[in-house]
Amino acid sequence: MRNIFTTMEKKFIQKSLILTFLVSSMFIGGIYQKSQSASLSSVSATSSNSRLSFKGALTTGNTTGSSRVNLETTTGDYPSTTSAQLISGDSVAIGDTNSLGAYTITSIDSAGIFNITPVLLAGDSDNDDAVISTQSATQTIRFTTANAIANGTFRILVPSESNNADAADGIPDAGQFDFGNVAPTVTCPSNANLVYDFVAGAATASAVTIGSQDYHSYICAYSGTGAIGSAFNGSTNDAITINSIINPAPKVAHSTGAADTYKIIVQHLDNTFTVRDSTSVSVGVIEAVRVTASVAPQITFQISGIASGISACGQTTDVTTTAAAVPLGELSISAFTDAAQALSVSTNAANGYAVTALANDQLGRNAGTCAGDNVGVDCIPDSRGDTTTMTHAVEDEWVTTAVKGFGYSLDNVNATGLTAPFEYDSTAGGCSGVYCARQFADNEDSQAAQTIFSNSTVADTHNLYVCYRAIISTSQAAGEYENDITYTATATF
Repeated sequence: MRNIFTTMEKKFIQKSLILTFLVSSMFIGGIYQKSQSASLSSVSATSSNSRLSFKGALTTGNTTGSSRVNLETTTGDYPSTTSAQLISGDSVAIGDTNSLGAYTITSIDSAGIFNITPVLLAGDSDNDDAVISTQSATQTIRFTTANAIANGTFRILVPSESNNADAADGIPDAGQFDFGNVAPTVTCPSNANLVYDFVAGAATASAVTIGSQDYHSYICAYSGTGAIGSAFNGSTNDAITINSIINPAPKVAHSTGAADTYKIIVQHLDNTFTVRDSTSVSVGVIEAVRVTASVAPQITFQISGIASGISACGQTTDVTTTAAAVPLGELSISAFTDAAQALSVSTNAANGYAVTALANDQLGRNAGTCAGDNVGVDCIPDSRGDTTTMTHAVEDEWVTTAVKGFGYSLDNVNATGLTAPFEYDSTAGGCSGVYCARQFADNEDSQAAQTIFSNSTVADTHNLYVCYRAIISTSQAAGEYENDITYTATATF
C-alpha cells in the first residue's frame, strides 16, 4: 500500500505549522492524551452538480461543416454511448484529444444524435474523434469530530485513476473523479480560537492508495488542541469545500437512470500523520432527467358580454350584451344608448398579435344595404363626431347629442401591455378626453379593417372593452336595424 500520507503533504503541513506549533505547545503538554480510535459522525458529502461527465466518440458519417453529430453508440466501446447523458446548452469538446474544438449543444435528436453550434470544423469530424462534456462540482464536506487531536489534519480522499497523468489532465475519467489540470481550491473552516487554527488548504492528485484504489487528497491542517464533538457543518463551524472536481464519466456497464456510486473518505489525522478517525460516505452521479414537450403556435381570442349598469369607456352601460349580440334596443333621439363587450387575447407568438374590426355595412333597416355613406332614412349613419372629422381611421370627440349616428370607443382594461390606437379618454386630435370615438370600418364601402388593439410580443390575457354608442335623428324610419361586425385576432410567430 502506498504511503498513506505523501511527502508533499507532510512538507506542506510541517512548513505551515512550524510557527504555530511553538505557540500552541504550552497548551498541549498538559492537555493532550492519546485517544482511542473512533469514527467521525454526521459525515456527509454534498455535490453542487451530480451529473455524469461525458466521454464518448464520433462514429462514421460525420462531416465538416455539419451541425449534426453522430455518436458511437456501441455499448462498451467508450464510457459514454448515449446522448441521454447530455442536455441542450452543454459545452462539448470534439476532435483529437490534443486539439479539441469547442462547441455548444443546441438540441438532442435521439440516443445517438445531437446538434451543435458552430458547425463541425475541419479535423473534428473523423471516426473515433473524442466527444467530451465535462461536469464539474463543488463538494461540501460536513462532519463532527470524535476525538480531540492536537495539531491535526482533516483529509478528504476522492477516488481517482492510478495513472497520475490521466488522473489530472482535465478530461473526465470513466468511473473515477478527475483532479483537473489546475489544482482545485480547498477552503478550510475559519479559525476557532486556539482549538483549531487552520492553515490554507492543499490538494494533491492521485496521492493516496488504499487497497487497490487510488485517491485524490484534499487537506485542511490546523494547530491547536482540537476538541471532541466539533461540528464542521456549515452552521456551528464552517464546512470544508473543494471546488472544480470533475465528475466521472460512466462506469463500465452503467445503466441509464441508475446512479454510479463512489466512496469518499473523511479522515482525521494526528501530528505524526497517522489516521486516527476515518469515516466513508457514498455519493452518486447520474444523468440529468430530460423533460420534453411540444408547444404549438397558439392564440386564444374571446368575446364576452357586459351587463347593463357596468362602467366602460367612462359611461354606464344601458343594455346587456352577450358574446354574439349587442342588442341596443329602442334608440332615443335625445340621449345616447351605450353598450360594451369585452375582448381578450392570449398568445405565445414571439412577435405578438393584432385584433382588427370590420363592419359589413352601416346599420340598415331590416339588414338592408346602405350604399356608401348612406344617410337616408333607412340607414343609421356612422357618426361624424362633434367636429365632423371622425372616420373609420380618425377619432373625434363625440359628446353632443345633436350629432347622430353609430360609433365605438375603446377602453384598455389592462392599462399596460396592449396598445390601442386611441381610447375614450384620449386628448389627441379632435378629442378632449370625455368620449373619443371612431366609425367602424365599412366593408360595403371598401374600407379596410382597422386594428383596435395589438401587442409586439407574447400576451397573457390582454383585455379590452369595445364600447358601442348610438343616437338617432327625428327623421329615422321606424323599424329593426342591424349590421355585423367581425373581429379578427392574428398572431405573428
